Amino acid sequence: MILINSLLYLIIYFYCVNAKEVINILINKPDVDANEYLEKYNEMINQYFSMNNINDYDVKFSYCSPVSTDGENLSQIYKNAGSPFSIDVEYAKNFNCTLRELKNVNYDMMILDDRFLYADNSYADFVLLQDEFDFKRFSDFYADYNNYRLNIDDINYHDKDILNDGKLGNKKRLYGLPYELDFDVLYYHSVNEKSKDSLSLKVKDSSFKDNNSSDNNSSEEILSAGFKDNDDLINFFGEFVRYQYNKPIENEISSYNFLYNKESIELYDSFRNYILKLTGNNIEKTLSTTVEEAYLSFLENENKLFRGRASLYKSLKENSNISIKMNSLPDNISVINEKYLVINKNSLKSTDALVKIALILTSKEMQIYRSMEIGSIPTFNFKNGSNESVISYCQINSDMCNLLEKLNPIRIRNIFKKNKFSAHYLETRLIFPSGLKQSLIDPNDNIASKLFMNILDVLNQSTMDKEIEITPVMVVFMILNVFTIAVAVYLIIFMIKVHRNRKHPYIKAMSPQLTNLTIFGILMRIIYPYFYSFVNTRFLCRMSVVLNFFINNLVYIPLFAIIFRIYYIYTNISSVSYGKKLHDRRLIIYISLILIMSLFAYYGISYFDEYNLETDGSLQYYRFLTCVYDFSKHSLISNIYTFILFATMIAMTFKIRSISKKYGDTTFIFFIVLLLLSSFLFEKAFDSFLTNGSNISFSSIILIFIHIIISLITVYFLIGNRLLYIKKHPIKNKEKLVKADFNNINNLFKYIPIRKSGNSSFTLFDSSNKSKNTNSTNTNSIYSSFVKISNSYFNRSEPIINNDSNYRSLAQSLSKYNSEDINFSNNYTNCDSSNNFEINIMEEKNNNSNNNVIDNNNFNENGINNESEK
Repeated sequence: MILINSLLYLIIYFYCVNAKEVINILINKPDVDANEYLEKYNEMINQYFSMNNINDYDVKFSYCSPVSTDGENLSQIYKNAGSPFSIDVEYAKNFNCTLRELKNVNYDMMILDDRFLYADNSYADFVLLQDEFDFKRFSDFYADYNNYRLNIDDINYHDKDILNDGKLGNKKRLYGLPYELDFDVLYYHSVNEKSKDSLSLKVKDSSFKDNNSSDNNSSEEILSAGFKDNDDLINFFGEFVRYQYNKPIENEISSYNFLYNKESIELYDSFRNYILKLTGNNIEKTLSTTVEEAYLSFLENENKLFRGRASLYKSLKENSNISIKMNSLPDNISVINEKYLVINKNSLKSTDALVKIALILTSKEMQIYRSMEIGSIPTFNFKNGSNESVISYCQINSDMCNLLEKLNPIRIRNIFKKNKFSAHYLETRLIFPSGLKQSLIDPNDNIASKLFMNILDVLNQSTMDKEIEITPVMVVFMILNVFTIAVAVYLIIFMIKVHRNRKHPYIKAMSPQLTNLTIFGILMRIIYPYFYSFVNTRFLCRMSVVLNFFINNLVYIPLFAIIFRIYYIYTNISSVSYGKKLHDRRLIIYISLILIMSLFAYYGISYFDEYNLETDGSLQYYRFLTCVYDFSKHSLISNIYTFILFATMIAMTFKIRSISKKYGDTTFIFFIVLLLLSSFLFEKAFDSFLTNGSNISFSSIILIFIHIIISLITVYFLIGNRLLYIKKHPIKNKEKLVKADFNNINNLFKYIPIRKSGNSSFTLFDSSNKSKNTNSTNTNSIYSSFVKISNSYFNRSEPIINNDSNYRSLAQSLSKYNSEDINFSNNYTNCDSSNNFEINIMEEKNNNSNNNVIDNNNFNENGINNESEK
């Protein structure tokens, strides 16, 4: 028994010592002979390891196995949203399969092409895909090679542009090591030498147009191509537009417009005719041919030409049954396919060990070895003929080197990258092939133009070069825009009128400068959503939140100051003279300080949140850019802050009303309630706007309409009724109005309310006897109210010395107001009684001044006597 255990122990020991660590690597399926290719590939790589005495590792390559239901839910989402576009479900399956393996530990490394590596990289996120496939960034799953102290000699043999394409961001994080390269070429049989330049025909030539105008049944099936493979079709389209139109040009924004403007009709019609000219009249058959079917058809000499990958050249050349030659595409223009080796960050293997394997697999020796075995193309800089690696490769592959030296490469992502707001390639690849095929099958369908209009830019950043589709919602939205502009102009005129009448007592009593600040805040809140179109950075996204809070304060704080000013006049218990304290200029200084402090305070609060730019993508015809943040959080902060302000204002207003309700000063209550309702509707409208991805909906339009109307009503209650009053009761001699002393609050407080009578809404300037009697009655009521306040004040046990003179002066003014107000009013309306007006005003001023002095002296004497008695 002991002997058996010993033998088992030795067997296990030697097995563990000699066991190799298996490195699992995911690889894409080739277009031709996928099963045989994988078996040969594994055998070739492990043979290289054995030849170079790398015995610690065993490398195993395999394909991804998609789930049959992958992509179906995404397709259904597009249908449910009423999107005019459809997705490539097969691509969604393969894409999600690779992404799923990145999240798992099954694969330690992956070979990804440039169409996947950073396919999700864009300035604005398409949240639908992120939510559907549960990812934030692909790069979150990649290990950064820069963290492992790479020797520059290990990577300097790569082509500089290819190496840079494996880096991401401003920090140039190296997530992908160049693995191999591929590009498109044209193959032809030796006997068909004359046909090798068939793709060079120009669609703008008269000969091409004449042939298309004649019977298309004469078209010959020259070209064999696998356009069922959507990547192959996209490549062919990119090569076509570059060769035929030399467009688009990278970083030249206007060069992309021909893909969706009026020129696009000719573009897609020419592309369709170009394909028919080369592949025959059955466009549907052409678009349903796989790469492998096209390859086999070419081998059987059914077609003179075959458009395929350059990496197939070795197998075609070694086929003894045929004689094949290779030619470049017209003007050496070809889409390149770059492949990179990526380390899965979720792998359980040592990352240092994986980096070591990665450097071996991407080494120049390994790349030359693979080119010799299976015909893959290295990632060297073939423009530099003096490079040792290039010389070594070209000695064996001279034909390929000739093409590589002259290659005019297209990086397909750039065809769809008009600016930073363009859709990322992942979304483009999902929707573009289906739309392009749809336009090719039905030449009257312009869905391809609409696709480019969507994916190349966002509507709220570029509208001048787009044809806007008129829908019922768009019509209503245009009406809203006109209405908003009209209201904005009206409010500006309103502010001018308030300023012009600022010296009228009924306007001055409401603090015209503060009133205009509130109206300006309401105006800014109405037009604020239009500023949203300028939000195109994350910083501006953050500032839009701060600006929204600032605009609300611009409405509330001046209003708070107005109500506080009135409240302070009626309930003054301060020991400081309130005439100076409540002056508009001083209040504006306070308001400015509060606004500035609140701006910086909320900016500090916003610093701790995350702000992002997102789009609703291709779910609609147009792509909209949306500023996204924690709306509920900021809404809660704003609501709490607003509630405190409004509660305080309502409390002060009810206190004022309890004093002055007998003469009609209750409109502020309605004003505050309406303003609160307006604020609520604005928040709901803006929330609806953000929820729809900055897209226009009937619900948001209706809410904005109601908000604007209520804003107009609130402005009327604030100051509009007073402007209407003074318009109905004009002052004939305005020079006398200017001379009146309304900087003295004792003369101004009587104009805070608008007094009403039985026969007329406003009677201040009505000279009828009935009006006089009414004014006298109202004044008595005012006087009685203030006598009660004064009496309750004098009964207080706490001595407040400096304030008694204010109250006595105010009471005397009220008493004089009972007898003089009618005369004062009449003097305003009678042009011939200028002397009386001036005498009355001067007498009132002198009497007030004298009474103040007398009251103060009496009060001081009483105070001294009381102290002496004590």
